[in-house]
Amino acid sequence: MANELDSDAMKPGAFTISESGGLQYGSRQMSFDGDSKFYFAKGDTINDETRTGVGVFALNLQNSDVQKLKDVVAALCDKDIQTGGPETHDPAATFTVVCLEDGKAVQRSGSVRLIPESFRHRVFDVPLRLAQQAWTDGGKVIKLDFTTLSVVQNGDHYVVSVRFLNSGARWIKFKTPDQWPGTTPGGGLGVAPYSELGKMQPRDDWGFNLSGAKQINKDEFPDGSVFLKPGESIVFKFEAAPDNKIAKGEYDFSGVAFMKIEYEGYGWGLSQQVDFRPIKTHITIDRDYPSTAQEREQWEATHRAAMSSQPVKPGETFAEDGLYRAVTLISGVRYRSLQVKPFKAGDVATTENVKMPMENGNGISINGPVQWEWQATAPTPVKQYSFDMIEDTQQFCAPGSTCPRSGRWVARINAGSSSLYPEYRHDLSSLVTLRRGQPMPAIRGAGEVADWEWVGA
Repeated sequence: MANELDSDAMKPGAFTISESGGLQYGSRQMSFDGDSKFYFAKGDTINDETRTGVGVFALNLQNSDVQKLKDVVAALCDKDIQTGGPETHDPAATFTVVCLEDGKAVQRSGSVRLIPESFRHRVFDVPLRLAQQAWTDGGKVIKLDFTTLSVVQNGDHYVVSVRFLNSGARWIKFKTPDQWPGTTPGGGLGVAPYSELGKMQPRDDWGFNLSGAKQINKDEFPDGSVFLKPGESIVFKFEAAPDNKIAKGEYDFSGVAFMKIEYEGYGWGLSQQVDFRPIKTHITIDRDYPSTAQEREQWEATHRAAMSSQPVKPGETFAEDGLYRAVTLISGVRYRSLQVKPFKAGDVATTENVKMPMENGNGISINGPVQWEWQATAPTPVKQYSFDMIEDTQQFCAPGSTCPRSGRWVARINAGSSSLYPEYRHDLSSLVTLRRGQPMPAIRGAGEVADWEWVGA
C-alpha cells in the first residue's frame, strides 16, 4: 500500500526493516535516514554472548555505504518485492520505505516474509552488516544496562542489590520492579551465577528470583517510578532467599530482566517491552547455603515445589540426591506413599512394582509402578566417610531425643529380623507432627527396638 507523505515525514530514500524475536520481546530494527545515518535498535540480549543491555545505536556512514543503502531502497521499491509466496504469521516482521514516484515521496510497506529469494541478498546483506557495526561501534542514542552490585548474607536471607544504568544520550523511565508483573506480561528480574557453559541463563543450581522478592528500599521511590537522565544510575535492594543450594566461593553473576521502559524520542524502533542480560559481575559468597537448619527448611520448601513437576519415572535416572516420595495413579486418582526413600544422583528408578503404605496412614498400601517426587535432603554426613549425620538431615531419631527436623514422624518398630537385614513395621496410629527442637515422644510398648522415622514436612 502506498501513501503520499506529509512534508515532515521520512525523507525519500529512507527505510526501516523490523524483525521480532518471536514474542513481544526481543525486537530489532534497522533503519536508514535517507542521508548519512544508520540506526540499529535492539530490545533483546538474552541469547547474545558478547553484549548486554538494550538500546538504539547510531552509525555515521561512509559514502560507499550510503550508496549501497540506496541500492537497498531501490530493491524495496521494486514492484516485485512482495511476490515471495504465502506469508508466515509474524506481523512484526515488516519493512517501510520511502520511494520517489513521479517526483513525489510515497511511503510503501510490506512483509519481510514475502520478499522473494532473488531479492534477499540485495535487501539484507548490507543492513545486517551495518547493524552489527552499529551494535559494537555506534553511538549510544538509548542504552539501558543493569548489573548485580552485591549479594550479602543477612540472617536467613540475603540482601541482593542490583544497579540500573542509563549509558545512552536520552532519558529512560520505568516502573520499580515490584510493579513489573502487573504492568508487563511475564515481567521479572533475576540474577544467578554465570553458567559454566557460557550461556546467559542463570545456573540451574542456585539463583535469586527478585521479581517476587521484598524490595527493601521502596521508600526511595514514592511514586513507584524511576527517571534516569543520561549517565545516571539507580540501585534496587531486595531481601531474598536463593532458589537452590550453593557452596561458598567466587562467582561471576549474570541474570535476566524482563521489563517495560519509556524513552525520549519516537521512531527509534526500540520496543517498550525489552528483555536483556546484565553486565557480568564478580561476587564473593562467604559461606555455604543452606548452612542453618532454618535455611534448609526454607530451601527445601522452595525446592520441593519446583521439583513437583519433575517426577522421576520408572527407568529414569535420578538427577540429584534426596529423599523421594512414591506417587502413582489408580483409576485416575493420585496417591502418595507415607514414607520417603533416599536416592543418589545416578540411581535408576525401578520399573518393578513398589509396595508402600499410603500417605494418609489408613493402612492401605500402594502396590504397583510408581514415580518418585523429591521431598527433602537425604541424610548427609557431617564430613566425608563419617557415620554422623548433619542433624537437620536425619531421617531416624530415638525416643526422648531432640527432634532434628520439623515435620511428620511415625514410629518404626523392629519386627524381630536379623541385625544385618532388619525388617520393620510402622505403627500408623503413632503419626505425630513436631517442630525442630521439641522432644521426641516415647513409643509405648516398643522397648529399645523402636525409633521414629521422618515422613515429610
